[in-house]
Amino acid sequence: ADADLMVIDPAREWTVDHRALHHRVDYSPYDGMVLRGAPVLTISRGEIISRDGEPTATRGRGRFLRRQPWSGWD
Repeated sequence: ADADLMVIDPAREWTVDHRALHHRVDYSPYDGMVLRGAPVLTISRGEIISRDGEPTATRGRGRFLRRQPWSGWD
């Protein structure tokens, strides 16, 4: 959840393939599903980090943001 801005093409259709996803597991429960809508550009802290589904940023540039404890409904 490091994206400051994401541009989405709502008409783009794509088929889920776990090999094309950027994660460390060898499956997806959505494999083979045809979906509509896909990110085409992601910008974080003013830098383009993904274009057309491919990472463009330097590996390891993300920062861990520690969650603040929830203090209830203020």
